[in-house]
Amino acid sequence: TAPVAVAPPAVPAPARHTAREVLAAWSPFYVLTVLVFVWSTPAFKALSAPGGPLAWAVVTVPMPGVTGRITTAGGAVVANAWSWTPIGATGTAILLAVVITALTSRALTRAVVLEQLRGTGRDLGKALVLIAAILVLAQIANLSGGSAGIGGALAGAGSWFPLLAPVIGWVGVFLTGSVVNANTLFAQLQATTAGRIGVDATLLVAASTAGGAAGKVISPQSIAIAAGAVGLTGRESEILRASIGYSLGILVVLSLWTFGLSQLLPG
Repeated sequence: TAPVAVAPPAVPAPARHTAREVLAAWSPFYVLTVLVFVWSTPAFKALSAPGGPLAWAVVTVPMPGVTGRITTAGGAVVANAWSWTPIGATGTAILLAVVITALTSRALTRAVVLEQLRGTGRDLGKALVLIAAILVLAQIANLSGGSAGIGGALAGAGSWFPLLAPVIGWVGVFLTGSVVNANTLFAQLQATTAGRIGVDATLLVAASTAGGAAGKVISPQSIAIAAGAVGLTGRESEILRASIGYSLGILVVLSLWTFGLSQLLPG
């Protein structure tokens, strides 16, 4: 018998959305962008500065055995105390964006919002512990002189150190999963080394941040989150193998670019 031709499955036509629907879908990001921008401006930060109208909202708690008892190499006392700025913190802007979106979006019910908040709380548990531990380690390294000591040792690389600046950020993000955490650990080290070798500190800190962004591509934490979001859980090793070449390529370009700029921008 002649083979029976099988028609290919019908491909559904792509959904069409009105400009109003697209605008509504993107509105949470618009709100978030505007609020974070406002919170990041010097004028807004000045509101919570000493003498500012929101200075009353800043909670400062002296740390026994630490506050007023740590000095720099020059003998200056470091004013180190635990400080909490609930209104001026950028996280408050993000929380406010969530509240505005929850109150204005027709697609979000109260049950959905509460479920998302509970899920976020569960997911952030381990991350909060990790961030707290990293901040503690960074404070100990900075206040004990550890960052300065390591920076002095790295200064032995001399004018070649800018080649390594992005690599430090790259490794930091690979280990911690966060550019912010890597900068918290290594920004002071980069700045100290820059001062020792006569290079612009801003350049090395920026290079470390850029290297961290390249490391984000292969960070195990980032890959796990991305794989879970698109239904590829269990295939993290495949994603890593596919992306590591791009990450290393970007890192090489950043290292060469930083080295070139270091010759043009002395400290």
